[in-house]
Amino acid sequence: MKILISGIGGIGGYIASILCANHKQVTLVARTKRKEALQCAGLQLHSELWGEHTYHPPVTDTPSHLGIQDVIFICVKNPSLPEVLQAIKDCVDDHTIICCIMNGVTYPDVVRTYYPQVRFVPSCIYITSSYQEDYSILQTGNYARIFLGSPDTEAAQVVSNLLSHEGLQCRITTTIQQEMWHKYILNCAYNVSTAYYKGTIADVWNDDSRKSEFYTLLEEATAVGRALRIPLDEQLPQLIYTRTDKQKNKDVTSSLARDIQQGKKGELETFSGFIVHTAATLHIPVPCSQKYYQTLLRAVNAPLPQEK
Repeated sequence: MKILISGIGGIGGYIASILCANHKQVTLVARTKRKEALQCAGLQLHSELWGEHTYHPPVTDTPSHLGIQDVIFICVKNPSLPEVLQAIKDCVDDHTIICCIMNGVTYPDVVRTYYPQVRFVPSCIYITSSYQEDYSILQTGNYARIFLGSPDTEAAQVVSNLLSHEGLQCRITTTIQQEMWHKYILNCAYNVSTAYYKGTIADVWNDDSRKSEFYTLLEEATAVGRALRIPLDEQLPQLIYTRTDKQKNKDVTSSLARDIQQGKKGELETFSGFIVHTAATLHIPVPCSQKYYQTLLRAVNAPLPQEK
């Protein structure tokens, strides 16, 4: 089975390690310095959960020459998705399965815009991992679990079979949209607040007013989801807040916080802009989300949205 994986960052690098450990025909897509590092030193994983691993799969920056693939994993940030979908067009036919392991809730629509008939499996992953200066992957914590779901149950099972190995708990669910929204709502508070305060979740949790606004961000994102008719429990904000409160290691930050501190916009539109813009369309007040969004836009010198 020919497997292609695009996006070899914290998430994609971990997924690629699982695939390389258990399957032979795995190709990575990477560019510039990351490509050079992978070709020279291999895909290196330092995992608190799974241990030390190094693999040497083929790496390319031009996937089009690889021909049709059986399964393609896309693990990039949302702004890069259109470019990746365009780059793999010569790798996709009517039997190819595309599995996105990404943040947010809008990427399925983007995939369908490019490939309306493709066998598509969305997912939702819980893991703490990031890439280091040498492009090795660092995973911390004692968990790595992924939820998969698709009307194409055979495709979901194929992806599950590829990923269900030591180092990753994999579960097929019939409620993948709700699972995606559960994580998304968490990220609308977790990523956005750590970016806003340029720190860790401990920096948020050690201040009562910041904790209160964290909860408000959860409430506002949940309100938007429910207005979009996503079946979300009214108690979801409290459940997420309580789970975060019980989190033992709070000296962790987020991908968005890292990006903002480097002057990059990252997935700000994914975690905050989508909520603010959708709320405006639905006439739902989200003042806390709006405050954080506009402040973070200014932090990266991005233009503020025009008032309607």
